[in-house]
Amino acid sequence: MDKQRRQLRLRQWLVVPWVIAVMGAAVATAELAESDLEAFRDERGGLVALRDGLRSAKDLHSNWTGPPCHGGRSRWYGVSCDGEGRVVGVRLDGVQLTGALPAGALRGVARLATLSLRDNAIHGALPGLAGLDRLRVIDLSSNRFSGPIPRRYAAALPALTRLELQDNLLNGTVPAFAQGELTVFNVSYNFLQGEVPGTRALRRFPASAFGHNLKLCGEAVNAACGSGSPSADDEAPAAGNRDDRVVRPAEQDARGRAARKSRHFKLAAWSVVAIALIAAMVPFAAVLIFLHQTKKSREVRLGGRATPTGAPDIKDKAEQGKLSGSGSGSSSGSRNAQAQLQFFRADKAAGFDLDDLFRSTAEMLGKGRLGITYRVTLEGGAAVVVVKRLRNMGHVPRKDFAHTMQLLGKLRHENVVEVVACYHSKEEKLAVYEHVPGRSLFELLHENRGEGRMPLPWPARLSIAKGMARGLAYLHRTMPFFHRPPHGNLKSSNVIILSTPSGKHQHPHVVPKLTDYGFHPLLPHHAHRLAAAKCPEYARGKRPSSRADVFCFGLVLLEVVTGKLPVDEADGDMAEWARLALSHEWSTDILDVEIVGELERHGDMLRLTEVALMCAAVEPDRRPKMPDVVRMIDEIGGGVEEKGRWELVVG
Repeated sequence: MDKQRRQLRLRQWLVVPWVIAVMGAAVATAELAESDLEAFRDERGGLVALRDGLRSAKDLHSNWTGPPCHGGRSRWYGVSCDGEGRVVGVRLDGVQLTGALPAGALRGVARLATLSLRDNAIHGALPGLAGLDRLRVIDLSSNRFSGPIPRRYAAALPALTRLELQDNLLNGTVPAFAQGELTVFNVSYNFLQGEVPGTRALRRFPASAFGHNLKLCGEAVNAACGSGSPSADDEAPAAGNRDDRVVRPAEQDARGRAARKSRHFKLAAWSVVAIALIAAMVPFAAVLIFLHQTKKSREVRLGGRATPTGAPDIKDKAEQGKLSGSGSGSSSGSRNAQAQLQFFRADKAAGFDLDDLFRSTAEMLGKGRLGITYRVTLEGGAAVVVVKRLRNMGHVPRKDFAHTMQLLGKLRHENVVEVVACYHSKEEKLAVYEHVPGRSLFELLHENRGEGRMPLPWPARLSIAKGMARGLAYLHRTMPFFHRPPHGNLKSSNVIILSTPSGKHQHPHVVPKLTDYGFHPLLPHHAHRLAAAKCPEYARGKRPSSRADVFCFGLVLLEVVTGKLPVDEADGDMAEWARLALSHEWSTDILDVEIVGELERHGDMLRLTEVALMCAAVEPDRRPKMPDVVRMIDEIGGGVEEKGRWELVVG
């Protein structure tokens, strides 16, 4: 009995330390998780402060939403992350940033290694960068920063390898930079003065790195310093005011410089006026010339001697096809051209022929993965058609091309752009579409973001989603089984929003139409160029099926809800980013800033987001079929389509 008691006590003594250790580990893990969460919040707060303090052509307010990092990638424009989901880089070069950096900007982004804001219009003092001791690259050149260079750039950034501050309005002296790894340094084109410190780090750089300042001297710039020249050591301000002090030259030196400038650069009043007038007229004339050349380069004749792309002329290639026997074999002339332009509707065949296309004025609408698209106004203004000059199809046999175009030419649906005719020769292949007066979904979502833009409201977006789903379901139902994927190139730029002009050139309702569909089977060697290649199974070497279209449809829906620009190399991660945001406290933060104010519609927006995420599932078998997608989207919003009339200005 005593032996059993001793064993029981021994076990208790052994168990108690183990329990204490486990509890201690759990507490430490909880504290670590809480500290990590706090670090993520601080990091995001510092970036949001930067976003809110500046204005940009990139509309950071709608792009910088949700979590900054997902794994090792970021959906935020200009932001890069490490493998632990922490921000390590911010590059916003040449995005027309305006304003002054707020005090809290970048505070908490502790792992930041690269900061580049070059070629913008940011004014005010340089950022203090307190707590960012991992910074290696700082490029703030070509802005309007003023005031002194903060001394902590030299004293508190030991890992600094690159510092570019040229082309600003900085004054004061050059701090004593001594970082051993500093390999790029430029403070030229500012208003710096005084002695350049003779540190080993600064002596490595040429005099041009310090050029075009007020008056710098020292060994680094090959100029002797006078007795009154200020230096970095002379600027020892109080600790609390170290980075805010603006160093001014001595009064005597200022008078001397003013006298020298008066002697050497004094101009007559009439010369100043003449120079100002010339300077004002030059950019105005340049703008006029640019607009004239732009319009001239876009309006061409398909039968002309050159195209805007510098490619061989379409008519020349068509003639080569006739002479080589690739045409119908009939005699030359308009009858031959008409025989080679194959129509799919009898009522369209008598309207024009191939020669009519060549004689007509064509405006280039754009260049895509499938080819160059033109809007052709037939002579006399009888009709307008859209002609796509297909690329990467020189290897396609005539029989295969004709069979595919026959399939596409039979399609008739309200949400699908109609194929009117086609042309085939050895050198050239053309597809002729009906002209849809309107703009692409991509343009409506992303073009001219900012003040003065007419936003796309939620009812119109939901109506577009419903129409796209019906059009894609029609393609899946109508195209034969061997023609997979039925669309193959679904993205926002291939969705045209129809607008029937009224008296005010406006359209009261939106009707989406799918285009650029059906060519995937003809491009086995170039399929990676099309949107269907974004689906995960394509990266695993599997042939895309109809579910690839469903995946692309999910990405377009996410684009409609979030307003985010599609990025080719990371589009597939948009779904993961949205899932992460919905699982945290940022559920409504993913919504486009243009629709987030419609509070009563947030439920419908998140329901459409859930449908989008189902469509964008990684495994094809987990994606719904298009009839089910149509049903789910039709259940969203009730009568929102009737209430969602929206005026679309014809562009």
